[in-house]
Amino acid sequence: MNRRVGDERKKSPSPNRMAGPVITLSREVGCGGIAFASLLAEELNKAVYCKKWQVVSKEVLHASANELQVHPEKVHRVFSREEHTTFDEILSAFSSKYYKSNRTITKTVREVIRNFACDGCCIIVGRAGHLIADDIENALHVRLVAPIRWRVDSLMVRKKLEHADALKYIKETDKERTIFRDHFRKNKHEEERFDLVVDISRFEIAQVVKIVLAAFEARGINERLKKTIPHFG
Repeated sequence: MNRRVGDERKKSPSPNRMAGPVITLSREVGCGGIAFASLLAEELNKAVYCKKWQVVSKEVLHASANELQVHPEKVHRVFSREEHTTFDEILSAFSSKYYKSNRTITKTVREVIRNFACDGCCIIVGRAGHLIADDIENALHVRLVAPIRWRVDSLMVRKKLEHADALKYIKETDKERTIFRDHFRKNKHEEERFDLVVDISRFEIAQVVKIVLAAFEARGINERLKKTIPHFG
């Protein structure tokens, strides 16, 4: 992880280096993004010539906190509230010599996510990855969706929640994710674009993995990757 975030000289890839490959995975609450990404990474490691693929999500916050020398909870709080009062910021500034502004934290998180994407061979789950890596050619942006009833049932099983609690969890988590993404939009009207949107309720999870792998191949990412490797070129 330290190698991936690196120092200032490594914030972006060199001109001769291909950025990616990277898959960003956006999902509606209750679609099991991390579990799906883990299965997808296993299949990518079999099918795509690359260093070992890894799943990245909460690692972004921990790596950002490490760079900023603040507790990960501080980073999390920046993206979990809609407003931050000036008074709160002043109190924080006086209470810690390691105070970092919300703008600094947001900038650092963006750089960390961007570094993961450019370094490649990773699946970025959430974290506005599709917005931050939208200009990377060797990227596939995927979104998983499902009807609300299916997602509620899924959460009731996976998290052992009552129906009302599952609905509440979806509402609250969706709000948090929207706030997080809003921090990384170029403007408030920026469109969220995906290469592939899959209703995960209509397929077995192994079938969805195959669909994503097919899209990865169709985008020509694996072929471009091979051309950068002497053995295949």
